[in-house]
Amino acid sequence: MKSKLPPLNNLHTFSIAAKYLSFSKAADELSISQAAVSQQIRLLEQRLGFDLFYRLHKQLKLTEQGIALQNPVNSALDKISNTLDELRKNTEKSILTISILPSLAIKWLIPRLSDFNKQHPDIDVHINAHLGLSDFKNDDLSISFGHQADERLEAKFLMDEAMFLVASPKLLTGKYNFNKISDIKHHTLIHDSVDCVFEAYGIFVEPGWDDFAKLLDVNIKNNKELTLNQSHLVVQAAIAGQGVAIARSALVADDLASGQLVRIYKDKVLKSPGYHLVYPKSRINNKNIQKFEKWLLSICD
Repeated sequence: MKSKLPPLNNLHTFSIAAKYLSFSKAADELSISQAAVSQQIRLLEQRLGFDLFYRLHKQLKLTEQGIALQNPVNSALDKISNTLDELRKNTEKSILTISILPSLAIKWLIPRLSDFNKQHPDIDVHINAHLGLSDFKNDDLSISFGHQADERLEAKFLMDEAMFLVASPKLLTGKYNFNKISDIKHHTLIHDSVDCVFEAYGIFVEPGWDDFAKLLDVNIKNNKELTLNQSHLVVQAAIAGQGVAIARSALVADDLASGQLVRIYKDKVLKSPGYHLVYPKSRINNKNIQKFEKWLLSICD
């Protein structure tokens, strides 16, 4: 029959005292009094039935039994400590902060994010939606509209994006139902007043109504206009039947699928740089980023 093990706390105190061969130094490391250390060692020795230390004048020395016990106790305590660390890592939630354009967050990422949350319940996602470019001080990664090559950054292409015209099905039932190019002259044009963040790179200017007027070869200078300062507001105004909007394919994919919006003049399309997943190369081995990247690429196929 195996002997009953002494209290773990007493064994830990023995381990520290044996390391320093000093009750006072052990007391400092354990943040308890020297008397408390001495008492715990004495209780341990009484329980074991033999002495662990020779108490010499101003000096401690391990007995043969103490020497025999030191390494097994240290090894066991190390294994317990390491196992507890791993268990804490596996049970504690971690945070992944994502920088993203507000409209892309609302119209594309958030409706799909529940799938990632189901696959990775240990990761808490924080969305940092803003128009500026991320400096990655507070963000782990960025879903960026376009990307300029930077040797410090890792960039993975996610998806192309087309820009085309959309409207509510309500507008297809009237007299000017877009059967002719000139019908658009009788509709309100919905404007997005915020320039695309990609312009910060100095590479691409987002197409506007002047570009589509040239593409359609129609004069729309006298059209009524509705101006909003966020792309998702532009989409919502179009859904409400307020007029015709220039849409980004990623932002309206769900609304087209549900029938809340329809494309008009389907062959009139302009291209944009598309989207990239971007993060510092120093974080390439970050497990949370790797998990999110794998998931994101899978939904962008």
